[in-house]
Amino acid sequence: MPRRPGTAYAYSNAGYVCLAVAVERRAGRPLPAFARERLFASLRMTRTLFWPGPSPVPDGPGSVAPVAGPAPLSLGDGGAWTTLTDLLRWGQALNTDEPGIAPLLQTPGRLDDGTPLDYAWGVGVREHAGHRVYRHGGGWPGLRALHARVPAPGLTLALIALDDRTERRVTLMDGLLDAYLGSSSSSPIMR
Repeated sequence: MPRRPGTAYAYSNAGYVCLAVAVERRAGRPLPAFARERLFASLRMTRTLFWPGPSPVPDGPGSVAPVAGPAPLSLGDGGAWTTLTDLLRWGQALNTDEPGIAPLLQTPGRLDDGTPLDYAWGVGVREHAGHRVYRHGGGWPGLRALHARVPAPGLTLALIALDDRTERRVTLMDGLLDAYLGSSSSSPIMR
């Protein structure tokens, strides 16, 4: 049975697709060009882009093996392609708030009754060994990724696994966080 908006939380990509369209309309140009000029270039993320297709993966050195299937049908909820180096650069930029948006992006949402959520603007909000951790994962056929940032000590970690169709990345990220921050047996796991 559907619930009244604001009374329950369920992850949905629809809001990110709408946000991408709103950005394009306000900027007066496609999201890939806007993001490249206003975000990725200023953060020196030279190998990051939004890819609308038509081929399933962007051309160029370091591209993943050919993928069966079309490119993403929408941008904002996906279609971002990056490298491990750029992903780490993104995390460090947010840790120091270089783009000036970190407080907004890492503020957890709330339901209408004030119930706090464990999700902010595009990232899961978790605790690990007494530290606030922001995590988000992604995938594409044959690829899994997971990114975590811990602003207090200035830590950013990222995993990219090719030809992987498992959720091992979550366990591995928890192990890396344990190694850097100490063990947290009660840490919730983001899936």
